[in-house]
Amino acid sequence: MLRITTTQAKAIRRKRADLGLTKKLACKEIGIGYVTLNNLERGEYMTKPSIYAKAMEWLAKDY
Repeated sequence: MLRITTTQAKAIRRKRADLGLTKKLACKEIGIGYVTLNNLERGEYMTKPSIYAKAMEWLAKDY
């Protein structure tokens, strides 16, 4: 299990806002479920390596 830090959570929220995505659309882009995205955006969340990788790849995309 890998931990999503508060800094990473803030980056996820900021990118979603910058792109004007709803949580539902962001879930589709990242490839995760709605509840998982809620947990990621709150931060200090332990998640599976596969979910962590999807979220970090999405953050890095376009940068």
